[in-house]
This record gives sequence, C-alpha cells and structure tokens, in this order.
Amino acid sequence: MTDFFVARERDNLFRRIEELTPTMRSRKSLVTGHALICHFNDELRTMLGLQAARGSSILLSRTLWRFLVFYVIPWPEREPRNEPALQRFIGVQAPRDFASDHAEFVALLQQLDARIISAALEPHPTFGALTFKQWGRCLFLHIDFHLTQFGIHGEFAKRDIGISGGTTAR
Repeated sequence: MTDFFVARERDNLFRRIEELTPTMRSRKSLVTGHALICHFNDELRTMLGLQAARGSSILLSRTLWRFLVFYVIPWPEREPRNEPALQRFIGVQAPRDFASDHAEFVALLQQLDARIISAALEPHPTFGALTFKQWGRCLFLHIDFHLTQFGIHGEFAKRDIGISGGTTAR
C-alpha cells in the first residue's frame, strides 16, 4: 500500500527506523544514522510549520512531477557526497546527541498525527498542497528511500510492486 497513515505500513517503517544506529552509514554517501534522523526532523518541522520551507513549488512540480514521483518513477533523492551537501541534507538545526534527536523525531511524529486529524499541514515545499492520501504516500516513499540506502529494507516491495529493493518504480 505504501501509505504512512496505514498502521501496518507505518509500524513497518518504525521497526526499520529502530534499526538505525548513530554511526551507521548510507552505502553511497556521507550520511550517518544520526544525520538521517536530523534530516527527517527537518522535514517534519517544515511540514508542521515550525520552520520555513527551503524549497520552491512551481506548477510543473505540483502537477506532472508530483504524479511521476508518487506513482511512476523511483523516488528522486540525491545523496550528499560532500560536507556542504551533507549540511543542507541535515537541515536548519544542528545535530545534538542521537538520543535527543531521536526523541525529537518521535515527538514530531506525534504532533504530525494530531495535525493530520485536523488537516493543518503546511504545503509541501516542492509538491504544494497535498491531500491526506498524498501526504501518506510522500512520507512513506521518502522514509523508505532513505532506509533502503542504509540497507534496511522493508517487506512491502515484493508484496506491493512485485520487485524487491524498495525504491523501484511504483
């Protein structure tokens, strides 16, 4: 189903997130488990309107690009390969210790649950205003993409799309 707001899928992601350790590294970049948690926190703070968005939305990204990314092509994230790119990936707030940043991640997800119920989320920096279903898909694909970079694969891939690997075309 690949929807963050479906309990079974969300629980699968949470189990995978718990496999992250602070020093674990992405297979292809400079990103550590700690940096990834900070990246997720940055994105969640933006969704919740707790910090300004860093992206820009144009008509093409809110229409055709959104459809392609959500339903046709693999998630188009780039991996930071140098220190300045890593700092942009981590986001606005500098990392503290892993336990504190992980606790913030859990707290932000709890705030997200409350906001989703009231439909009070900010527009996505690239994709613009999203429906509840689109937010669920966007969150799932984003988190799954990064966990797969760390070799932490989910069970949905074979079941939902017939291909293993997590970030193949959907």
